[in-house]
Amino acid sequence: MTVLLFLLVFSPGERLVYSAKYEFLNIGRMVLEVKDTITYEGRKCYRITSTLASNPRLNFLFSLNDTVETIMTQDSLLPLWSGEKIHEGKYAVRTRIAFDQKQQVAVYDDTLTISTLPDTRELLSFWYYLRTLPLAEGNPLKINVHKSRKNYAIECPVTKGERIRTGIGDFNTILVSPQTKDKGIFGTKGGMEIWYAEDSIRYPVQIKTTMKYGKIVFKLQEVEN
Repeated sequence: MTVLLFLLVFSPGERLVYSAKYEFLNIGRMVLEVKDTITYEGRKCYRITSTLASNPRLNFLFSLNDTVETIMTQDSLLPLWSGEKIHEGKYAVRTRIAFDQKQQVAVYDDTLTISTLPDTRELLSFWYYLRTLPLAEGNPLKINVHKSRKNYAIECPVTKGERIRTGIGDFNTILVSPQTKDKGIFGTKGGMEIWYAEDSIRYPVQIKTTMKYGKIVFKLQEVEN
Protein backbone atom coordinates (compact mmCIF):
# COMPACT_ATOMS: atom_id res chain seq x y z
CA MET A 1 0.00 0.00 0.00
CA THR A 2 2.75 2.40 0.97
CA VAL A 3 4.76 1.66 -2.16
CA LEU A 4 1.77 2.21 -4.46
CA LEU A 5 0.99 5.55 -2.85
CA PHE A 6 4.66 6.45 -2.81
CA LEU A 7 4.93 5.94 -6.57
CA LEU A 8 2.21 8.55 -7.06
CA VAL A 9 3.66 11.11 -4.66
CA PHE A 10 7.07 12.22 -5.95
CA SER A 11 9.60 11.42 -8.66
CA PRO A 12 13.08 12.53 -9.77
CA GLY A 13 13.16 16.16 -10.80
CA GLU A 14 10.74 17.39 -8.17
CA ARG A 15 12.03 20.64 -6.65
CA LEU A 16 10.20 22.38 -3.79
CA VAL A 17 11.22 25.94 -2.91
CA TYR A 18 10.32 27.43 0.48
CA SER A 19 10.58 30.86 2.04
CA ALA A 20 12.14 30.83 5.51
CA LYS A 21 10.96 33.27 8.16
CA TYR A 22 12.22 33.78 11.69
CA GLU A 23 9.39 35.43 13.56
CA PHE A 24 8.60 38.26 11.05
CA LEU A 25 12.01 38.37 9.41
CA ASN A 26 12.56 36.81 5.98
CA ILE A 27 15.83 35.01 6.60
CA GLY A 28 16.25 33.12 3.32
CA ARG A 29 14.98 30.02 1.55
CA MET A 30 15.06 26.24 1.66
CA VAL A 31 14.98 23.89 -1.34
CA LEU A 32 13.99 20.21 -1.17
CA GLU A 33 14.87 18.26 -4.29
CA VAL A 34 14.61 14.71 -5.60
CA LYS A 35 17.80 14.85 -7.65
CA ASP A 36 17.79 11.50 -9.45
CA THR A 37 17.76 7.73 -9.08
CA ILE A 38 20.98 5.77 -8.63
CA THR A 39 22.15 2.26 -7.80
CA TYR A 40 23.89 2.27 -4.42
CA GLU A 41 25.30 -0.89 -2.88
CA GLY A 42 23.30 -2.91 -5.36
CA ARG A 43 19.96 -1.28 -4.50
CA LYS A 44 17.82 1.15 -6.47
CA CYS A 45 17.77 4.44 -4.60
CA TYR A 46 16.66 8.04 -4.67
CA ARG A 47 19.15 10.83 -4.10
CA ILE A 48 17.49 13.74 -2.31
CA THR A 49 18.87 17.03 -1.05
CA SER A 50 17.94 19.87 1.26
CA THR A 51 19.64 23.26 0.97
CA LEU A 52 19.14 26.20 3.29
CA ALA A 53 20.63 29.56 2.38
CA SER A 54 20.19 32.82 4.25
CA ASN A 55 19.24 36.15 2.69
CA PRO A 56 22.53 37.85 1.62
CA ARG A 57 21.13 41.15 2.89
CA LEU A 58 21.29 39.75 6.42
CA ASN A 59 24.95 38.75 6.32
CA PHE A 60 25.76 41.52 8.76
CA LEU A 61 23.60 39.65 11.31
CA PHE A 62 24.23 36.00 10.41
CA SER A 63 24.81 33.67 7.47
CA LEU A 64 23.52 30.16 6.75
CA ASN A 65 24.61 27.79 4.02
CA ASP A 66 23.57 24.25 4.91
CA THR A 67 23.29 21.25 2.57
CA VAL A 68 22.06 17.75 3.39
CA GLU A 69 22.18 14.92 0.86
CA THR A 70 20.60 11.54 1.47
CA ILE A 71 20.53 8.32 -0.50
CA MET A 72 17.44 6.28 0.37
CA THR A 73 16.07 3.04 -1.04
CA GLN A 74 13.22 3.23 -3.53
CA ASP A 75 11.24 0.37 -1.99
CA SER A 76 11.31 1.37 1.69
CA LEU A 77 12.72 4.92 1.68
CA LEU A 78 15.30 3.89 4.28
CA PRO A 79 18.56 5.88 4.21
CA LEU A 80 21.77 4.10 3.26
CA TRP A 81 23.98 7.20 3.26
CA SER A 82 23.70 10.81 4.38
CA GLY A 83 26.07 13.75 4.16
CA GLU A 84 25.89 17.19 5.78
CA LYS A 85 27.75 20.39 4.97
CA ILE A 86 26.91 22.93 7.65
CA HIS A 87 28.20 26.50 7.41
CA GLU A 88 26.64 28.92 9.87
CA GLY A 89 28.59 32.09 10.49
CA LYS A 90 32.08 31.06 11.55
CA TYR A 91 30.96 27.52 12.34
CA ALA A 92 31.55 24.91 9.62
CA VAL A 93 31.45 21.11 9.72
CA ARG A 94 31.10 18.20 7.32
CA THR A 95 29.71 14.81 8.31
CA ARG A 96 29.15 11.57 6.40
CA ILE A 97 27.00 8.76 7.75
CA ALA A 98 26.68 5.26 6.29
CA PHE A 99 23.58 3.39 7.49
CA ASP A 100 23.62 -0.40 7.62
CA GLN A 101 19.96 -1.21 8.11
CA LYS A 102 20.54 -4.98 8.48
CA GLN A 103 23.25 -4.65 11.12
CA GLN A 104 21.44 -1.63 12.65
CA VAL A 105 24.46 0.64 12.82
CA ALA A 106 25.41 4.13 11.64
CA VAL A 107 29.07 4.69 10.72
CA TYR A 108 30.28 8.29 10.99
CA ASP A 109 33.08 9.36 8.63
CA ASP A 110 34.32 5.75 8.33
CA THR A 111 35.51 5.82 11.95
CA LEU A 112 32.76 5.93 14.60
CA THR A 113 30.11 3.19 14.71
CA ILE A 114 26.87 3.70 16.63
CA SER A 115 24.03 1.22 17.06
CA THR A 116 20.67 2.29 15.64
CA LEU A 117 17.03 1.29 16.06
CA PRO A 118 15.24 -0.93 13.51
CA ASP A 119 14.24 0.82 10.26
CA THR A 120 15.86 4.05 11.35
CA ARG A 121 15.73 7.26 9.31
CA GLU A 122 17.41 10.63 9.40
CA LEU A 123 15.36 13.83 9.23
CA LEU A 124 15.34 14.34 5.45
CA SER A 125 14.21 10.82 4.56
CA PHE A 126 11.77 11.08 7.49
CA TRP A 127 10.03 14.06 5.85
CA TYR A 128 9.73 12.24 2.52
CA TYR A 129 8.64 8.98 4.12
CA LEU A 130 5.73 10.72 5.86
CA ARG A 131 4.45 11.87 2.46
CA THR A 132 3.92 8.26 1.41
CA LEU A 133 1.88 7.17 4.42
CA PRO A 134 -1.94 7.15 4.56
CA LEU A 135 -2.05 9.93 7.16
CA ALA A 136 -5.30 9.82 9.08
CA GLU A 137 -6.54 12.18 11.78
CA GLY A 138 -6.31 10.55 15.19
CA ASN A 139 -4.04 7.75 13.92
CA PRO A 140 -0.57 8.47 15.44
CA LEU A 141 2.61 7.09 13.91
CA LYS A 142 5.80 5.79 15.52
CA ILE A 143 9.03 6.24 13.54
CA ASN A 144 12.67 5.73 14.52
CA VAL A 145 15.05 8.59 13.67
CA HIS A 146 18.81 8.96 14.12
CA LYS A 147 20.34 12.41 14.49
CA SER A 148 23.63 13.74 15.88
CA ARG A 149 24.79 10.31 17.09
CA LYS A 150 21.58 9.64 19.01
CA ASN A 151 18.51 7.48 18.41
CA TYR A 152 14.95 8.63 18.89
CA ALA A 153 11.65 6.76 18.83
CA ILE A 154 9.43 9.56 17.61
CA GLU A 155 5.70 9.71 18.28
CA CYS A 156 3.85 11.51 15.48
CA PRO A 157 0.30 12.61 16.34
CA VAL A 158 -1.80 13.31 13.24
CA THR A 159 -4.49 16.00 13.41
CA LYS A 160 -6.58 18.11 11.07
CA GLY A 161 -4.59 21.12 9.83
CA GLU A 162 -5.84 24.51 8.70
CA ARG A 163 -6.16 25.78 5.14
CA ILE A 164 -2.77 27.26 4.23
CA ARG A 165 -2.04 29.81 1.52
CA THR A 166 1.20 29.20 -0.37
CA GLY A 167 2.95 30.59 -3.42
CA ILE A 168 1.27 27.93 -5.59
CA GLY A 169 -2.24 28.14 -4.16
CA ASP A 170 -4.31 27.30 -1.10
CA PHE A 171 -4.27 23.82 0.45
CA ASN A 172 -6.33 21.95 2.99
CA THR A 173 -3.78 20.21 5.19
CA ILE A 174 -3.20 17.46 7.67
CA LEU A 175 -0.78 18.19 10.50
CA VAL A 176 1.95 15.86 11.78
CA SER A 177 3.64 16.93 15.03
CA PRO A 178 6.72 14.78 15.79
CA GLN A 179 7.35 14.47 19.53
CA THR A 180 10.01 12.94 21.73
CA LYS A 181 10.28 12.61 25.48
CA ASP A 182 12.64 14.65 27.64
CA LYS A 183 15.15 16.79 25.71
CA GLY A 184 14.38 15.11 22.40
CA ILE A 185 15.66 15.50 18.88
CA PHE A 186 14.87 19.21 18.65
CA GLY A 187 16.46 20.33 21.92
CA THR A 188 15.04 21.16 25.34
CA LYS A 189 12.43 23.63 24.13
CA GLY A 190 12.36 22.48 20.52
CA GLY A 191 9.67 20.97 18.35
CA MET A 192 8.48 20.50 14.80
CA GLU A 193 5.17 20.66 12.94
CA ILE A 194 4.65 19.61 9.32
CA TRP A 195 1.54 20.49 7.34
CA TYR A 196 1.04 18.11 4.40
CA ALA A 197 -1.41 18.89 1.59
CA GLU A 198 -4.51 16.77 1.99
CA ASP A 199 -4.39 15.42 -1.56
CA SER A 200 -2.66 12.69 -3.59
CA ILE A 201 0.58 14.66 -4.06
CA ARG A 202 0.96 15.39 -0.34
CA TYR A 203 3.35 18.35 -0.63
CA PRO A 204 4.74 19.47 2.75
CA VAL A 205 3.31 22.98 2.31
CA GLN A 206 4.55 24.33 5.64
CA ILE A 207 7.18 23.23 8.16
CA LYS A 208 7.62 24.93 11.50
CA THR A 209 10.62 24.30 13.74
CA THR A 210 10.69 25.62 17.28
CA MET A 211 14.06 26.25 18.87
CA LYS A 212 15.29 27.79 22.10
CA TYR A 213 15.45 31.25 20.55
CA GLY A 214 12.27 31.24 18.48
CA LYS A 215 10.42 29.70 15.54
CA ILE A 216 11.37 29.30 11.90
CA VAL A 217 8.53 28.79 9.42
CA PHE A 218 9.20 27.32 5.98
CA LYS A 219 6.35 27.91 3.51
CA LEU A 220 6.10 26.44 0.03
CA GLN A 221 6.50 29.05 -2.72
CA GLU A 222 7.45 27.21 -5.92
CA VAL A 223 7.26 23.70 -7.38
CA GLU A 224 9.23 22.34 -10.34
CA ASN A 225 8.86 18.86 -11.83
